[in-house]
Amino acid sequence: MSISVASIVWLILLIVFIIAEASTATLVSIWFCAGAAVALIVSAFVPSVLAQTAVFLVVSLLCLVLMRPLIRKKDAKALVPTNADRNVGQLAEVIVAVEPGRPGRARLSGVDWAARCDTPLAVGQLARVAQVDGTTLVLQPAGEGTQAV
Repeated sequence: MSISVASIVWLILLIVFIIAEASTATLVSIWFCAGAAVALIVSAFVPSVLAQTAVFLVVSLLCLVLMRPLIRKKDAKALVPTNADRNVGQLAEVIVAVEPGRPGRARLSGVDWAARCDTPLAVGQLARVAQVDGTTLVLQPAGEGTQAV
């Protein structure tokens, strides 16, 4: 039994794809590993390089199409809220006036924060936290009749 040149080529490609996959953790060439492995097996029974190449392409594409969504779902990182994120939606009291383009200060749950807003906010006014940007509260004016907690 002799080994065909095509089988050697598929074996070399399989090794190259395995090395490429091992050097990255992004599942870039795993699909080609599967395609090359199946093409290597097919090369033992089917002498046509065109048929082997077609098998390689079909298997690689099928692996990509069928497995990629599952892997993306598994790798999806759940956004873990931080303590600061829990402040979104809370009411803060302005302690230093806030002007558009000029930050002020606001007190939220007894803690003083840098604050900014697109509309002017006066000292003592209540504002809703729309976002936390680092150590700065991004505020929106609270609705009328809002009471301090």
